[in-house]
Amino acid sequence: MKKLLVAASLCVLVSMPALAQNLEDAVPEAKTKLEQFSTKTGVVIIRGFHKIGSVQGLYGTSVNIEAKEFTNVTDGKKQYGITIESFKEDGRYDNKHTSFIDYDEIDSLIKGIEYISKVKSSVTKLEDFQADYSTRGDLKISTFSSGDRIMAAVTSGNIGGVAAYFNIEDLEKVKNLIKQAKAKIDEIRA
Repeated sequence: MKKLLVAASLCVLVSMPALAQNLEDAVPEAKTKLEQFSTKTGVVIIRGFHKIGSVQGLYGTSVNIEAKEFTNVTDGKKQYGITIESFKEDGRYDNKHTSFIDYDEIDSLIKGIEYISKVKSSVTKLEDFQADYSTRGDLKISTFSSGDRIMAAVTSGNIGGVAAYFNIEDLEKVKNLIKQAKAKIDEIRA
């Protein structure tokens, strides 16, 4: 009986590092400066936010955009950016995911949206196309052909991410809210 108990204890001890490794793999790494800043421990972090607005999409989906200011009270350092939350209403439960976009990424995000909004089916000789712009914080903006129409999607997150779908014209509304969020940040940084 003692040998069996010792063998079982050894199996548990040997499997602990593997279990710890699996847990580390399950925790997503902070990819943006905003996320890294907000995960600091042992300090007080003040999170300021300003809701800019929402755009209703198709199929019960929407996106919400907020301007963010994070302040480390200990050293006074600040980090700015925006969050874009993709939301899908489902009959049983709602699903949402938030992507963080650092301030220094906002201009290229706006330019990326402007570019992919103009992509037409003639971009390829194949039947369908998809054009994507991605950020460090797992936000992907896409335009794609859907039959004879061009549609758009705003996807927040990779695994378990949530996509909001739009008619191509409505992607302009999303872009304008992002511009408003940047203007709000510029206003408070001045």
